[in-house]
Amino acid sequence: MATYETEAIVLRTIRFSEADNIVSLLTLERGRVAAIAKGARRPKSRLGGRLQPGVRVNLTLHQGRGDLHGIRGAAPVEPNAGLWVESYRLLAASAVLETAMRALPEDEPSEGAYNLTARALALLARTPPGSGPARLDPVVLGFRTKLLVAIGFLPQLAGCVSCGADVAATAFSARMGGTLCDDCAGVGDYVGAHVLDALRQLLGAPLAEAAPMQRSVAEGVEHLVGALLMEHLGVTLKSAPSL
Repeated sequence: MATYETEAIVLRTIRFSEADNIVSLLTLERGRVAAIAKGARRPKSRLGGRLQPGVRVNLTLHQGRGDLHGIRGAAPVEPNAGLWVESYRLLAASAVLETAMRALPEDEPSEGAYNLTARALALLARTPPGSGPARLDPVVLGFRTKLLVAIGFLPQLAGCVSCGADVAATAFSARMGGTLCDDCAGVGDYVGAHVLDALRQLLGAPLAEAAPMQRSVAEGVEHLVGALLMEHLGVTLKSAPSL
């Protein structure tokens, strides 16, 4: 049994018993963990407001013999208050939090994944509302695309992943992990050039520079990233349409 301190992002909060909460956390030190915040819903509790989804905090955690860590203290680092004043921002942040919750494994720390999640939430907390669905916000799509890299999976987007030909791609295979030439396109799905270009740009540019795109292109990127998550991690996202 040990007590330790770590920075963390609150991914999800679930009510438990009369006054407690079960909190899913993405921690810098331990990766994704579950913890119990005892008494967090009591009127005088100092924990409740500091453990809302999307908030970044410094935590004192106690790891006992069971699976749940105990939260002994919480001090806010970045409340990301802008997420709570606009519904578009809140929906976009929910898509980021769900992706981190489902795609990142328990007890496997990743500084890259942590920093990427923190950066996405900070950007969304001040982003102007978009005109389309929040799940297609360029920051959300950029986050999901870059998260693939942070967890060790970089899709091949240059040449053909099947035969190795250095020619323009016309299709994509999630199972094979990259683009396909016209001769090999039958083992994948045809994809428009604009979608592949957008995916390349999201991977290559800083998250803050993720640019808005036409809805059809954004939906194409969402489909490709979702197919990769499903194929290689067995993850489906409730915030995205079923493949």
